[in-house]
Formats: sequence, C-alpha cells, structure tokens
Amino acid sequence: MTSSQYDMLIIGGGFAGLSAALYTARGMKRGIVCSAGPSRHAPSLHPHGVLTRDGTPPTEFLDMAQAELDRYDVPRLNSRVVQLTGQNTAFIATLENGETVQARKIILATGVRDVLPENIPGLREEWGRGVHHCPYCYGWEVQGGPIALYQPGLNADHVQTLLYHQKISPDLLVCSDTTPDLNAVHRQLLHDRGITLIDAPLVEVKGTASGVQLTFADGRTSERSVLYAHGERVLNADLAQQLGCEATEFSITVNPGQETSVPGVYAAGDVIQN
Repeated sequence: MTSSQYDMLIIGGGFAGLSAALYTARGMKRGIVCSAGPSRHAPSLHPHGVLTRDGTPPTEFLDMAQAELDRYDVPRLNSRVVQLTGQNTAFIATLENGETVQARKIILATGVRDVLPENIPGLREEWGRGVHHCPYCYGWEVQGGPIALYQPGLNADHVQTLLYHQKISPDLLVCSDTTPDLNAVHRQLLHDRGITLIDAPLVEVKGTASGVQLTFADGRTSERSVLYAHGERVLNADLAQQLGCEATEFSITVNPGQETSVPGVYAAGDVIQN
C-alpha cells in the first residue's frame, strides 16, 4: 500500500472534475484526480450544447481536457475511491487498488447515473444513440421528423410534457409501460393536435440506420428518428455520506462557495444540481 499527500483530491474525471483540476493547478496547488469507469456521457455519440465543442464525441472531449491538464502535470489515477475518512486538512482516501491518497481538501465531482427500465430490450443499448433523455441535447437534428416519447405511468399530469415535445416535431408518437390513464377529453386533445397515442405497452427498441424501431405489445411497430425516454437520475453520493455531508435525494448541499456541510469538502457538477 502506498500513500501520497496532495493539496486537493478531485474525485471524478468528468467535465466538472477536470475543470476543478485545471483551476487547482492554475492556483498553484498540488492536485490529483481519481476516477474509474466510463463517463455518464460515454454512450452519447455526439453530445451538444458545449460552446466551441458542439457535437464533439465525449471521449474526444475528455482526451482534449486531459491533454490540457498534462501541461500542468496533474496526475490522474484510474481507480475508484472506496472510502473517505479524516477531517479538514487531513483527509485519507482509500482506493480499490489498495493505495491511499492524503489530501488537505476534497472536491466531490461524482455526478449522477441514469437508471433505465430493464424490462424493455434494446432501450439501454440504444441509450445515447437512438434513445435520448433531453430534447435540448438532441432535438435540433430531428426537428420535423418522426419522433416518439416513452412516458412510464402516462396520465393526465403528463399532457403538457407531451405537447411540449411537439415543438420539435408535429409527428409525435407517445407510448408508455401500461395503458395510458387518460380520459376522453385528454385523448381528444392529443388527437386534435395530431399526436399518435399508443395504448399497447412498449416492449422492444431496435436501432436502425435512421433512428429506432419500436415494437408494442399488440405487435405493431413504428420507425422513429428518436425515442425520448427520461431515465431516473440517481445521485452518486456514497462518499459524501461517508464523510457526513448533508444531501437530499437529488443534490449534495453546498454553500455559495460550493463547500459542503463538512469543512474542507467541496462539490461540483451534476452532484449539486437538482
């Protein structure tokens, strides 16, 4: 077992973690990045909305970020932090490879993970390809074309969400995991807006050259340019909990300086966003 001492330990090698590492280095502090596993954005072929890098594949984006950090000699360990102990100015991180890292301060950039339905073959496999969660991230490319929205437990509370997706395209198909709980008035509204409502549950998603093919329990199929499916976002806050950081179901609690309730521990990125 080896041990090293740093001013700042950044846990998480995504956009937030690497940005924090850059500022740490430019502040002439000795920092280190620990991360493991693929980025949340890894399944996406061409994410959008990052100025000057719109459409850049995630791996390419992170490679460029790492190349910039290499100029500052910021080390990066490809190993998961499994335990955090200690207090302000004297934290100890234990890695899954048996090494330990000592740091005066910690930045948690552990992000969130997407939990997708496991009972629909192909949905997870097409995540980030023909299946997307965000029309802002992937809507411009398919505007005006045939699109679909999968809304589990579809009921009257979701009607405004359905209508919103027609801003992308009037050719909208809507489906669910059960028969939609909509009354005659809501069904007529969707019909009048030209929205195709499928009562049979979605049972399979297959990738195609131009998007996805959806199969329903009654045997019907439909070719769509994209399927929007809003997976559950789960906070990666195990390490924060080990240290006793205050957190809600959706966010680690921080002050205006992004410091958590534990002195010397900061959080950045999706882990502090609702």
